Amino acid sequence: MDKSQRLLDLEIEQLRSRLEIEPEKVSASAEQCAARATQILYPEGEIKSLVIMSRCAWNTMEYRKGLKYIKEAYSKLSSLDTDDFLPEILHVHALHYWGQAKYFSAQQYWINTLEQSALVDEVEFQVEALIGLGNIWRITNDYELAKSTHELAMIVANHTRINWLEGKARILLAWDMYLLENYVEMLSVLDGAIEVLKDHPDSTWQAEIWDFRGLALLGLERIEDAEQATNKAHSLAVKHNLVWMKAHSYISRARLELLRKNPQMASELLKSAEQSAASFDNGELLSQICFQQSLVAEEYGDHQTALEAFKKYRKHSINMLREQTAKFNNDKARASKRQLEQRARKIINLIRRQHEFDPDKHLSNMVSEIYWWEQLVLFKTELKHSNHSVITIRHDEAEYIDICTELAHSLCSKQDILTRLSKEHLGLLLSDKGESAANVANVLRKMIEIYPWQRRGLNHALPEVRHQGILTFPFTIEQLEIQQQEESDGSATE
Repeated sequence: MDKSQRLLDLEIEQLRSRLEIEPEKVSASAEQCAARATQILYPEGEIKSLVIMSRCAWNTMEYRKGLKYIKEAYSKLSSLDTDDFLPEILHVHALHYWGQAKYFSAQQYWINTLEQSALVDEVEFQVEALIGLGNIWRITNDYELAKSTHELAMIVANHTRINWLEGKARILLAWDMYLLENYVEMLSVLDGAIEVLKDHPDSTWQAEIWDFRGLALLGLERIEDAEQATNKAHSLAVKHNLVWMKAHSYISRARLELLRKNPQMASELLKSAEQSAASFDNGELLSQICFQQSLVAEEYGDHQTALEAFKKYRKHSINMLREQTAKFNNDKARASKRQLEQRARKIINLIRRQHEFDPDKHLSNMVSEIYWWEQLVLFKTELKHSNHSVITIRHDEAEYIDICTELAHSLCSKQDILTRLSKEHLGLLLSDKGESAANVANVLRKMIEIYPWQRRGLNHALPEVRHQGILTFPFTIEQLEIQQQEESDGSATE
């Protein structure tokens, strides 16, 4: 790669970081980059530029234009001896078909993305494809399948430490849970989303988290907490001019007022929601708003207004159904719907086997990090009746933790669970406490002490083993690291 190609690559990467903030400007700059790439005979640069142009078109909802760009990128890639860009190109195809409501074509491209990303080890697009497929199943009313697919996306992102994608998957999983009326789990999933997105300042996601939190609390009839959450979502939507979220937050606040038996205020909020949604919605949100207006009018005995609102609800619903039917008939992938479903399930099950707990594996007590923390919190709720404790092993080098995993696993009973909490930490959730658990920790320390580390080329300090009661053990890996640092500082002072 010569200097001009390196400079062009640097410029393209800078454009990629801005494409969501100012898509029109970035698209114009990417077009210039594509022209320069053609002049210096750099097809990879042209492909990267076209992908950015297509993504910009996605952000401005110009799906036909976006498809034109991404098809051109795919055509140019076909002449090169590489598949490096293929997962992203397939994913962007799917995004534009999703935007056009051609769900089976989108599904087809996301399945292809899953398969291709597995071949070239592009985990980011594997997770994006799982999220996309989950969205397909949600919009086609298969909520259980949507939930399990978004759950898998969350697990894969967690295992590979892609925090922003884990957060995205958690938000969509919360949506599935809301549709399944699983409000308690929904709150837990959203708490996790807040944690993993704390360093990712995306105002839309933050507003969605608070809005879904409000909906879950409304479902549980925790009115005061729901009010705080919905107000937070609304203030974020107004502050960052998030039009869709503004309309949605009005609906959530109207539901809250309806629970408070305040139909007049609910009616005013729904009028604001309708005005906000009229500028961008194709009927999905407007139909929800009009249906709520009908319920509110009925609540305070205004049957004429209720009837008019219901007629508007029917109008928007029928228009939306008519549009979806037309797009379904134009969707060329619809004929192979069954084959698509089978392919999707097959590859999703393959990914699930790679990431989820499998009792037939050699290390049968190893579980996912998410499952381990969930069980920890569950056992903590038993308080003094809990019969569990925690052993952690820490070392700066991953090779030591790999060996300690096998050593710790050899001491596990059927009820114990083991996980990799981070690159430096191993966690053993022991179904024993007191002296019995302390004995296990001491045996593990002795095993680490007598293990022939030198034969594995490892000559540094030995891993640290710590034993704690379940009630004093922290709730997050960050809190654990702080606690261990404080203990180390205290030991050094003494």
